[in-house]
Amino acid sequence: MQSQTFTYVLLCGLAIALLWVIVTDLRSRTISNKLTLTIAAGAPLYWLSLGLPAWPGIALQLGLALAVFAVCCALFALRQMGGGDVKLLTALALWIPPSHFTLLLVAMAMLGWVLTMAVGAWRVARSTATDTRPLRDTAYLVLGTATAALFASAVLGGPTLPLPQFMADLGATSFVAMVALALAPLVVLLIVTLGSIRIIRRHEADLWVPYGPAISLAAIWILASGELLAGTAIPGGG
Repeated sequence: MQSQTFTYVLLCGLAIALLWVIVTDLRSRTISNKLTLTIAAGAPLYWLSLGLPAWPGIALQLGLALAVFAVCCALFALRQMGGGDVKLLTALALWIPPSHFTLLLVAMAMLGWVLTMAVGAWRVARSTATDTRPLRDTAYLVLGTATAALFASAVLGGPTLPLPQFMADLGATSFVAMVALALAPLVVLLIVTLGSIRIIRRHEADLWVPYGPAISLAAIWILASGELLAGTAIPGGG
């Protein structure tokens, strides 16, 4: 069965579920098992709506999900991911085709970085730690979050700040200047990231990385592209 309307309804349902993941994870730092199971259970309906063949289409989706689950379990064992995050990413691997999954991971990393700094700024603003300056540190973190957001926007194809003309001219005429211009953003980002982590840990011991919201926003970003509405986006699709 191939029905673009049915596919659209399913993807809208997925987007709503992901928005609810963001709300619940930010509020309680937990992701409901029922919610991730619902997302996983909706994947076969999505395959059906696309007319996805058992081979190689469905087999690739199941293989991707198993690979993601194995890698995420290793990260969970190393205490780098929560159990809810593992289940959510595995459930999404049943929906997102291999051709788009790398984009999901890149977007997740970029958005997770921005969200970590934003949440850190919010928590530092409410900090009651002694011998600290919450107002000053919050201002630094807000600036760092804006820097991270600009970089993430550039990586994900969003708005970017134009390079001043004199810098562009200098880079075009000097190899050293060209290398320096290429490395400058990375140096700035490294300084901003390490400085932000130090500020956050000065106010509290733990550094919370909101994987759930990052994974959800990355998936919503891919859904918003409209690519998953077409069966041609899936290997073997009609």
